[in-house]
Amino acid sequence: MKMTNDNIRIREIADAEQLKTLAALAWKIFPETYRGMIPDEQIPYMMEMMYGDEVLRREFSAGVKFALITDGDAPIGYISWHLAGDGGAKFMRLEKLYLDFACHGRSIGNLGLRHVIDAAKRSGVAFVSLNVNKGNLRAQKAYLRAGFYRWRSEKEPVGNGFFKDDYVMRYDIVPSGEKPLPQ
Repeated sequence: MKMTNDNIRIREIADAEQLKTLAALAWKIFPETYRGMIPDEQIPYMMEMMYGDEVLRREFSAGVKFALITDGDAPIGYISWHLAGDGGAKFMRLEKLYLDFACHGRSIGNLGLRHVIDAAKRSGVAFVSLNVNKGNLRAQKAYLRAGFYRWRSEKEPVGNGFFKDDYVMRYDIVPSGEKPLPQ
């Protein structure tokens, strides 16, 4: 049976109580995404750092946008993004875009990207940026197909002796003349 995307919806979270649904999805999706990519003991550390109830509520109160991706009424993924600044220039920062593995390969992630890119266009910013783990080749390929490019490389400590080793990827809404990293 062929799966369709007719019932896929992106529903922005308007009430902080809905963050519990997002966190429950994260506890399912995030560990599966990073198992074998980062040390096993880093996964629960990152989960608490990124998805703890206080963390999500603080981000929500600070204006970070969150959305659930649903198939009918069933939540299957989530997104978060916000406006950010870089030396005075504003841009849109995509913080999270995760989808249940059973839903991969249906272009649903691309719908999430388009949602954030459209928000960026409405905000009048020049580009969207995101971080992706250097070992997450599947996600990198999806972002490249959607028009993002590897803009720069970052390795930064996240605490407890753990690091994020990422590419910062970028989607230009307004041509910038920035040079992508060699592919």
